[in-house]
Amino acid sequence: MKQQATAATVCLAASMVSAVAGAQVADAPLTTANVWTRYGALLRAVVRRGGVDYAGVRERLGELRLIHAWLGEHGPTATPAAFASANARKAYWLNAYNATVLLGVAEAPATMRNVMTYLPDGGFFRARHWRLDGRELTLDAVENREVRPVFRDPRVHMALNCGARSCPPLYDGAYVPGALDRQLDALARGYVNAASNVAVDEAARAVRVAQIFEWFRDDFAGAGGVVAWLRSYAAPTLRAALEAACGADAGACTVRYRRYDWSLNSATPTP
Repeated sequence: MKQQATAATVCLAASMVSAVAGAQVADAPLTTANVWTRYGALLRAVVRRGGVDYAGVRERLGELRLIHAWLGEHGPTATPAAFASANARKAYWLNAYNATVLLGVAEAPATMRNVMTYLPDGGFFRARHWRLDGRELTLDAVENREVRPVFRDPRVHMALNCGARSCPPLYDGAYVPGALDRQLDALARGYVNAASNVAVDEAARAVRVAQIFEWFRDDFAGAGGVVAWLRSYAAPTLRAALEAACGADAGACTVRYRRYDWSLNSATPTP
């Protein structure tokens, strides 16, 4: 009995220490050294099954607002010394975009089920301004001024999450400069090789992909075009199918696009 009591006391003490340590981490001021750790922990708690638990995001709204407030005053322009490398700047903008989408959805009425109809005429992306990097920016400006023309990296389309069901899934962690290329390559491979994302009809010599590849097809031109880019990340079976349908130069097939589904990328079915 005494041994059991001692063991229970040790377990309780360990739990109390762990809880105190967790509280200290949560209460610690945000810095360049810990902001991505905090943001990554939040994402791991709410991203599941390819979607987002928005009820869980709302439960953590205080933490998300703290992170977003930090993003508002720090960044490549506001605090350039902290974002000296290209990967540090790219990671900042990818994280800033996704965190802003999360905050925008979490602060919307819980009945909101579509990011395009919540604020009509693309207002969610083009009208609402957010403080990021010491400036007032829209989500559209982040994507089309700070990310696409600056980094010219088609992989960012697998990393930016617009809150819609047709958007590539939100990554369940923060992007970090030292691992960014590995993270983006893994996201590209995962997306391309998911059976629901790339459909090849060898007989019809056609490939069907999401409409995002149509909207941003110029971004894939440097890789030889959309099909060539897909092939560069395809697993052997898919690569063989792409080559059979499109030829060795990836130009002998028709690329077709699925209509974009703007409904909310909730992890649970909407009522």
